[in-house]
Parts: sequence; structure tokens; C-alpha cells
Amino acid sequence: MQSLHLMSKDSSNPFLRLSTVAIQMAAVIGLFTWLGVYLDNKYHFSYLFTVILGLTGVGIGLYLVIKEVQQLDNEN
Repeated sequence: MQSLHLMSKDSSNPFLRLSTVAIQMAAVIGLFTWLGVYLDNKYHFSYLFTVILGLTGVGIGLYLVIKEVQQLDNEN
């Protein structure tokens, strides 16, 4: 029986992997910022949660990018 094999990390294009990480980073930052705006509106703060969660999203996004670049470097 032949197994279904999706694109493995070894055979994928590095540019495709990095563009995927960029989209992932944008989604994380957007989600955290949206959550911050929601919490600021709910609890009547002036940009407190937006700034904190937005910067947290940036940090997590950068972590994901650095992790993927290190993985690409280790494969080559």
C-alpha cells in the first residue's frame, strides 16, 4: 500500500518555507494585536493591552522566524 506523502521539509524550497513563516508571523502579530484591542475596548483601557499583546506577538513571531532559519541552516 502506498502511503500519502506530503511535501517533506527536506524536499521543500527554502524560499517557500520562509514565506510561510512570514505569513505565520503576520498572523500571530495580527491575532495578538486584535486580542489587545478587544481587551482594551472591553475593560476601557487606553491601548495598554494592545501594546503589551502586540509586542508579545512580535516576540513570538521573531522566535518562529529564528527557529526556522536555524533549522534551514542545520539542514545545509
